[in-house]
Amino acid sequence: MIKLFLAISTSALLLVSCNNSKIAYKHYGPTDVDSTQALTLDQMLLTFKQQPQNNSYTFSAPLIGVCQSAGCWVKVQASNGELIRIRFKDHFLIPPATEVNSLAYFHGVVYYDTISVELQKHFLEDAKAPQAEIDRITAPKIELNIEADGVWVKKATSSKSKK
Repeated sequence: MIKLFLAISTSALLLVSCNNSKIAYKHYGPTDVDSTQALTLDQMLLTFKQQPQNNSYTFSAPLIGVCQSAGCWVKVQASNGELIRIRFKDHFLIPPATEVNSLAYFHGVVYYDTISVELQKHFLEDAKAPQAEIDRITAPKIELNIEADGVWVKKATSSKSKK
């Protein structure tokens, strides 16, 4: 009898929990993203470094930062602490209000590129960085770039907060 009561109680608790929480998805960009094919960010970086000729990937990562001016880029972070900016092909945008720590699935091309002083400063201005930090940029730098042609942002939301 106690086992039956525990089983019913556990099932009821799970049903209530599932009804109070839902997963919201939002797609941006011209390319559909198949999350079932996604590598983790670290897996994608390792594969790219081993085989740079293969540069088109679908991968997932939580958002660490979002462009606050227009939503024209996001930042993700590898497990080694490296911050990586992802720009969007043909300048599609995601809302600047997109929450940091939202899980995102990306499809895009990975490559190394030289980032001009002007563009580095522009990124810092978009991120609302202090002027002193912007003024410290004096030389171009080579960095890993990702140009996404599709993004699928997944965020857990509570239905209670929408009432």
